[in-house]
Amino acid sequence: MIRHPEVPDLLEQYMEATGSAERWVTVREIRLFFQLDESAGPALSGFLQKIHHGPFISCPYKVARMEKFRDTAPPYRIIKKYLVQERPAQKNHR
Repeated sequence: MIRHPEVPDLLEQYMEATGSAERWVTVREIRLFFQLDESAGPALSGFLQKIHHGPFISCPYKVARMEKFRDTAPPYRIIKKYLVQERPAQKNHR
């Protein structure tokens, strides 16, 4: 798998560009938005799964839910969609 250390920043840019604090996204939507080739897909989906299972400190978003659905066009692949939400701001304890 090709490493893409910019993935957290890309997700943040994508969410800011759409003006949403919460929205359903697919890896394909993010790839098309940034004009990335298919080799970026595994890194994007891996990161989205990572922030679903636990916090990623430097990313202000989390994945609240993941769902699978069948593509409506051949080859009828199973596609995951991710409900990305802005995390609540951390309170500064002094």
